[in-house]
Amino acid sequence: MITLRAAQLFLAAAETGTLTAAAAQLHISQPAATKALAQLEARLGGALFDRKGRRLALTPFGDALQARARALVQQGADLDAEAERWRTGSAGTLTIGVGPSVAYRLLPDAVAAFYRTGRRVQLAVKAGHATELVEALRKGQLDLVAADIGPALGDGALSTTALPDESVGAAARADHPAQSGAPLTDFPVASATPPERLRDQPLPWGGQAPDIICDDYTVLARACMASDHILAAPNPVINQLVKTHNLKRLDVPNSPLRVKPALIERVGAPGNPALNDLCRCFLVAAGQTP
Repeated sequence: MITLRAAQLFLAAAETGTLTAAAAQLHISQPAATKALAQLEARLGGALFDRKGRRLALTPFGDALQARARALVQQGADLDAEAERWRTGSAGTLTIGVGPSVAYRLLPDAVAAFYRTGRRVQLAVKAGHATELVEALRKGQLDLVAADIGPALGDGALSTTALPDESVGAAARADHPAQSGAPLTDFPVASATPPERLRDQPLPWGGQAPDIICDDYTVLARACMASDHILAAPNPVINQLVKTHNLKRLDVPNSPLRVKPALIERVGAPGNPALNDLCRCFLVAAGQTP
């Protein structure tokens, strides 16, 4: 196998015309350069240079291989540059998982603020429920999860930074019968909260488990606009949805059900300045001081 160092020597010799100059360019001794060039020619099976005293001139064989060697050296330089960008957070990809409420409320502002920092990192976003996202984080498939803290509680392999808790409210289309006093328990529910969570912490008005479950609140809002479903969502989400859709808030009693979002990271994961910046942007979007 041809080493990157050997290719660099070949190109330096072709450029400078002498092994002395090539050795100086690569900061090695001339005897080491002579030995390395001889090994390279033996490995390739032909002379790369014609020797005319101390001067070197490319043979047709050497000339034919020069472009390939140059490409190899360029790939090595590109690898160094890519590694540097990863270390400094100026490039690469961050893969993040976001829960429904975070995706709808905080993600847009956090992403906008992140790119205003000058970062050129590509963000790959996976939306879903906290349980599946946290499991992917444990496996190293995600760099960060911003979702309900529940699945991460008590896990020493994960670190968490709490975001503000959110109480749960309800909304329905403006002409929904519940807006005129019909019992909420008479109508089906649309929610991003999994049924198993609602069994432990029922909705504020009681009633049945949701029969529309989706992790996209825009989809849920459109479904409720076109049906008798009642949308159950964190109150900050409700506040935004009633401004952008033909939905109206419903008065519901207080409930112990709360959404508790957090930034969740894997303990011991490689440090990443870009990830740190993104976390700060999420905290600012949530109204917290980093």
